[in-house]
Amino acid sequence: MALVVLAGPGASLGSFADESGSDDPRKQTTPATTQRAASVPVDDNPFGNRGKQRRDDALETFGGDKKTERAVADGLAWLAAHQRRDGVWDRVGFNRLCPANDRCSQVALAREQKDCNVGVSALAALAFLGAGYTHENGRYCETLERVFEYILAQQDAGGSFSTGSGLQMYNDAIATLAVAEAYALTRDPVFAEPLARAVRHIEKAQQPGGGWDYLAESKTGRNDTSVTGWAVMALKAAQAADVAPSVETRFRLAAHFDRATESDGRVWYADKGTGTGRDRQSSLLVKRYGPAMTAIGLYARGALGYRLDDQIAVRQTALLSGDLPSLARLRGADPTGLHNEYYWYYGTLATFNMGGDDWRRWNQALRRTVMEYQERPTRRDGTRRHAYGSWPAFGRNWGKWGRTGSRIYSTAINVLTLEIYYRYVPAYMSPRGLIGPAEMRKRIARVDPREHGSLLDMTLRLHADTAEPVLLDLLGSPDAIVRLEAALALTGAGSPIGKAVLVRLQDRAAGKDRRRIRAAIQAFVGPPAGIVYGKVTLTDLRAGMLLFDTEGKPVYYRQPLVLLRVGRLLGSR
Repeated sequence: MALVVLAGPGASLGSFADESGSDDPRKQTTPATTQRAASVPVDDNPFGNRGKQRRDDALETFGGDKKTERAVADGLAWLAAHQRRDGVWDRVGFNRLCPANDRCSQVALAREQKDCNVGVSALAALAFLGAGYTHENGRYCETLERVFEYILAQQDAGGSFSTGSGLQMYNDAIATLAVAEAYALTRDPVFAEPLARAVRHIEKAQQPGGGWDYLAESKTGRNDTSVTGWAVMALKAAQAADVAPSVETRFRLAAHFDRATESDGRVWYADKGTGTGRDRQSSLLVKRYGPAMTAIGLYARGALGYRLDDQIAVRQTALLSGDLPSLARLRGADPTGLHNEYYWYYGTLATFNMGGDDWRRWNQALRRTVMEYQERPTRRDGTRRHAYGSWPAFGRNWGKWGRTGSRIYSTAINVLTLEIYYRYVPAYMSPRGLIGPAEMRKRIARVDPREHGSLLDMTLRLHADTAEPVLLDLLGSPDAIVRLEAALALTGAGSPIGKAVLVRLQDRAAGKDRRRIRAAIQAFVGPPAGIVYGKVTLTDLRAGMLLFDTEGKPVYYRQPLVLLRVGRLLGSR
């Protein structure tokens, strides 16, 4: 049995498994939010907080309340009232479902053909799934039954839900995300094969540079960070549903965000075509940047499994913190039009994953802005008008998505944003990234040893409980420099295995390397001598894991482990 050792907030962590655990405070910053998170357990399932009891605990822990829940409930009620009987949320004609004397405004004014309906309908479905509703559970069973009958009926044999659409990969990624979440939440076999086809389709459409373009053509050479953000979410949800993408897809995805991210934390929108331009004087390619792209980049770091306390993540968080949700900026104070609901959505995902004070500041502004923005019109007698609970669809430049997606889009994405408190387990409490120890080990086994140096660099950027077991493997690299750097990194993380390797190396090293080795050995602070006792807090048979609380005492990979129950030996490793 694979065994994982985890600890409570602020404690040191370690793992005995191929699946990563929570971040190690010896190496990474523990978000202050975790100090109040005792009732919300560390969870390998990113959707683990959507059940009723866990949802209530998460709502309180992460900054929601009855007011945000009322906004969500009213938004879902509006969406349900504007779904056609065939499951479609019709961007152009949804107001035909309104009373003749009380029609809702702001139907789609752009791309009025049907090529966006599957994506917008899937986005609306995600709003219901985000609150814990499924086609098997809750008051919206029929709503979700209808939309998934529609979505699944659109899929072709190749896995696409919108062949021929000019926004094909937006539609396909969002529809795949909805199918993956439905399957992860219910395990209804009706979703299994469609999800597998959809994931294969997304993989096939990936560009060599690691991103995705509007169309499912893998050789356009255009990598679009916005489309790629939805692909990340879809593949992460598919992983949670045990329909994981290939290792190669994951590493290409990481390569896209490495290329797209500037040293100051900004992330470009695209590297070719739409989203770029030419400098008039030099004719050089000029990339476009925007706050939503930075937010997608920061979100992707957590989804991939990168540490969230490195310089890039800190800079990206600072950029988002300097541009908090603002209704005034949405309505025109931001001349670029890039401050909009789309930015709020990804900024919320990104800062929620960071936790701590950054999340609290963002959430305070978010709540005030998004709930003020929600429309609650009533008649003179106090009864609700039909638009009650929805969000208007207006904006400039990137606000055009409201003109394309209509009030359906605006309402769905704002509901999803306000469900953040329980929609996902934050990255610092959810051990599993798209790239974990198993994926790194497969990569190491497949590449030429001369590439171990670049893999070492990537390993050091990953979450601590991903990095440590991979560093142990790299101790066996044919590359002497890789072996040394892996041993130094392990020793700095408190692993006595790293120290033991350095002790053997110190007499053979010379010059700068010898000085580094001796300094590392002298500074080594490892686990305390003797027995470290821990308590089993969770057994996950599906993942083959046991979770432990060691009450702050450090542990390390390959540490001998003995399991006792009421003083009786159960096993050892």
